[in-house]
Amino acid sequence: MAQKQVRKDDLGYLGDEFQHKLVKCLFEDWDYFAKVNAILDCNMFTDPSLRRIVGELKERYNTNSTVLTYSDAEIMLRAKIVSDVDVKLALGKLKLIRDMELDGIDIIEDTAEKFFKQQNLVKALSEIEGIIKRGDYNSYYVAEDIIRKALDTNSHDESSFRIFDCVEKDLSDDYRITIPTGAGFLDNEFDGGLAKGELGVLVAPPNVGKTSCVTGFAASAATTRCKANNDGGFKVLHYFFEDTEVNVRRKYYGYVTDIDAATLSKPNVKHSVLKALASSGIKGMIENNIICERLSTGEVRASEIKAKVKRHIARGFKPDLLVIDYFECIKFEKSDMGDSEWSKEGATMRKIEAMAKELNVAIWCPVQGTKDSIGAEVVGMMQAGGSVKKTQVPHIVVQLAATDQMKEDGRLNVFIGKFRSGHINHSQFRMVPFNNGTCKFGEYDPDIFGAPTTMNPSIDTAREVYRDMRGHK
Repeated sequence: MAQKQVRKDDLGYLGDEFQHKLVKCLFEDWDYFAKVNAILDCNMFTDPSLRRIVGELKERYNTNSTVLTYSDAEIMLRAKIVSDVDVKLALGKLKLIRDMELDGIDIIEDTAEKFFKQQNLVKALSEIEGIIKRGDYNSYYVAEDIIRKALDTNSHDESSFRIFDCVEKDLSDDYRITIPTGAGFLDNEFDGGLAKGELGVLVAPPNVGKTSCVTGFAASAATTRCKANNDGGFKVLHYFFEDTEVNVRRKYYGYVTDIDAATLSKPNVKHSVLKALASSGIKGMIENNIICERLSTGEVRASEIKAKVKRHIARGFKPDLLVIDYFECIKFEKSDMGDSEWSKEGATMRKIEAMAKELNVAIWCPVQGTKDSIGAEVVGMMQAGGSVKKTQVPHIVVQLAATDQMKEDGRLNVFIGKFRSGHINHSQFRMVPFNNGTCKFGEYDPDIFGAPTTMNPSIDTAREVYRDMRGHK
């Protein structure tokens, strides 16, 4: 007895959950909607409410080149649907879509795009079949044109360009919209900082200060007023895995108050902390500009982080900077190059770099150094370990190193391993003052080995180290 084949002429064979997630992708991934709009057919959805919602999305985009928000969609549905029952059903679907978790976004989008492309070709072939059945040989070029238009509609390649199309823009001062780290010596080397669309990697062994560094970078971004952010500071999404929520918050308290996070709860300090927080001029900027979230180690892929970012964008929070602390905690992506851990690491780093470009955000992603980097005075790019893609893919690579004595003295050796956008003038910065409890670097003069021009007053021992180095009493 012949087996009955599954019909695949609409989205029903993929299930209701798939269709709901696809509509969520259309709402929250505007680039994807623009990519598939021309081949998106609302009649392929099996639920009447979903057909209505997708129809409204398409009509709005085709009329105004904008994607409906959830609230706008609700207004449109209420205004256009006559039956109270149908309104309730449509709004119920809209709420279900808005509230559902969107995991596996890459699988949903890729599968749906292939389905709609195939259906587009099916329609074209059906038209050609009619021409052939009529024996209308004079319409050969019409049939050829039908296929060409179908293929043109299916393709959506915006990556090609002509060299001199954007001369004025390319030569403008803000061809890179940079987000400062707050460490002056790094920002000088990077022509202002890490730019939107770029990936920065921080390589360091455990217990050197990776989390504190990127927390400081985030706080600096959020409190930097400039023309690029309309003097309101840059927006930051801070994802972390292994730290606790309270420790991350305390690091930001330390940044705002200039009081070491480790001492915040001491009886003789707490009052000063509360007073400093209450009177701080930057507390409000950090509160408005930074959203933090703790993720489960080894359970979240880069593609799922991208989905989380897109949900924030859909809700009105468009980040300029993304912190992912740290790389080895991410669930690695599958690789076409094989199932080895190294190939998966490479594929994952590529995903993160692509995310920076696609979402136009700067991304800092610390990488754990190898065991031979622990306690070393020098950490190179190869001590990122694992796949070489960890340091091949990023636009900027910074390495941190510290001996046990340097940690006690509040010092780091900082090395610039890569700067894709420009020339590296100074690649080594020795004995840089760094307060792990306030997440701040002290100012540093690279022309004087180990000599800070001004000291962070909270690093008391660093001044004595510097005096001993220079022979002062």
